[in-house]
Amino acid sequence: MLTTTPFTPQGDQLRALRLPGSGEEVLYLHGLGCHGAASWAGFAVLRGRPALVPDLPGHGRSDRPIDFDYTLPAMADAVAALLWETGGPPREIVAHSLGGSIAIHLSERHPELVRRLVLVEPAIDVPEVRADDIAMAPEEELEQGGWDRLLAREIAGRRSEIRLCDPRGFVRCARSLVDHAARRTSMLLTEAAVPIELVVGEHRRYADQAAYESAGIRTTRLDGAGHFVMHDAPEALLATVGRAGRGGAR
Repeated sequence: MLTTTPFTPQGDQLRALRLPGSGEEVLYLHGLGCHGAASWAGFAVLRGRPALVPDLPGHGRSDRPIDFDYTLPAMADAVAALLWETGGPPREIVAHSLGGSIAIHLSERHPELVRRLVLVEPAIDVPEVRADDIAMAPEEELEQGGWDRLLAREIAGRRSEIRLCDPRGFVRCARSLVDHAARRTSMLLTEAAVPIELVVGEHRRYADQAAYESAGIRTTRLDGAGHFVMHDAPEALLATVGRAGRGGAR
């Protein structure tokens, strides 16, 4: 079932897939250049819980307003609008990459909507920006070959998903991961007042990992998994999300 919720005063719509299951409904958030169903539908069905799987603003089937800034706080507020519209108690949120950063800001801005965070390879380290990074792509050039050049840099599988994004939204989302709000994300994670599970692939090392462990955030590293943990190791991720959210790191 598809559900829609306005996320701007102009009525732009956030669209989400709603999947049946037993137990409490889980919200799943995808990463940059992805969309909800491709990232999470398979895992949500495997888990068997009711699932709310949105396409973030500018991604997939959701609207792509030209005057939306796509910062992490703005996208967190868009997700909050969806959660208020769909009602019910605070949700467990399972979020990947960009979606993980959004979920952290959501827990700060709307703590009443968040029961637990499962952050899968969240984008919480702010990289040094280079001239050829997506975040530096001039928006005015996107309709003059710039979009095709960005797509050409991606592998075929990623290219097919990114094509479903709004070019400006894609670039602005990339920019949101290196801006002022992004630089607060790691601190917000250590200060979050909800249970947290941090799940990473075998090669991920966060700059503030020691601070996360000091804050009591469990980190689970899944051997054989890369950035897309839910695709590389779904059964291992399923075992991980079934545990309590806080405890000793491993």
